[in-house]
Amino acid sequence: MENPAESFFGGMLVEIMIACVLYGITTLQSFIYFQKYQNDTPSLKFMVAAIWILETVHTAFCMQVVYSYLISNFGEFEYFLSINKGVGVTVIVEVIISTLVQAFYVKRVWIMSNKAKVLTFFIGFVTFCRIGFGIGSTILSYHYDNWVNFRAHTSSLVTVSGGLGAAALVDVLVALTLSFYLTRGRTSWQKASNSKINLIMLYAVNSGAITASASVLSVILYATQTHSLVFLGLVEIQGKLYANSFLGSLNARSHIRNKNTAAQYPSFEFSSNSGFRGVPPPVMSAPKVEVFQQTIVTNDMGEQETDFSLKNLKGGELV
Repeated sequence: MENPAESFFGGMLVEIMIACVLYGITTLQSFIYFQKYQNDTPSLKFMVAAIWILETVHTAFCMQVVYSYLISNFGEFEYFLSINKGVGVTVIVEVIISTLVQAFYVKRVWIMSNKAKVLTFFIGFVTFCRIGFGIGSTILSYHYDNWVNFRAHTSSLVTVSGGLGAAALVDVLVALTLSFYLTRGRTSWQKASNSKINLIMLYAVNSGAITASASVLSVILYATQTHSLVFLGLVEIQGKLYANSFLGSLNARSHIRNKNTAAQYPSFEFSSNSGFRGVPPPVMSAPKVEVFQQTIVTNDMGEQETDFSLKNLKGGELV
């Protein structure tokens, strides 16, 4: 006889384990951030701390859901049809995390596009729609007491697919917009600056592609795997991907800033406060000429007394 737990919950169990690993990476990245970027604005530090706290809560409830299905109700296969109360908490917390991260990237779009109102407003509107769909999914998870009823209603399909689809659209738009403005603006920059811009573009595209792919795949799994919670496990992973994407973009600044530091021309810096700015070349210290002055004094006894002194002559510093 086939074990129903394996087909129904096996995929989600593996995905929750992966999510816990990603939470560990989030914790490490948060620690690195507070160690390296102590001069960042208080608002940015608060956002990093808030995301880490939310990730901790999210991970705790993910473990609670697994514990409830596999341990507390062990052997009660009918319980698999029930929607655990912790599911709604994980969904709404994931929505909050993704919204915070996407708002951070929307601000980057606002800066890079020279405050393009229409573009920024559209991306912000899609992000707002994602919040609405997420709240709707959370409410429905408490309204219906089992997965059969949840999946049977069109409203659930609309909220789940709409929320994940909106998240994927925001990720794609942000990645394309940042890449466009970076590409358009690098024609007047030097080779070393272009190398740094390529790193920023690569990171933006990769992070956007990963989170967008997770959203699309979750929708596909929700529509096709009707007798499994594998889609839900991928949704839980998605929140971790957003958090690590955000923290990675902050911690990568020092690596990008220090790339090709030997070059003696203006470089390109990614700033946490104002986006991008030119950085003047390092100032070479001027060589100095030091002169030893020896004074020989002969006293009344005909003995010589030698006095050595080290003096920096006026004008000895070369400019």
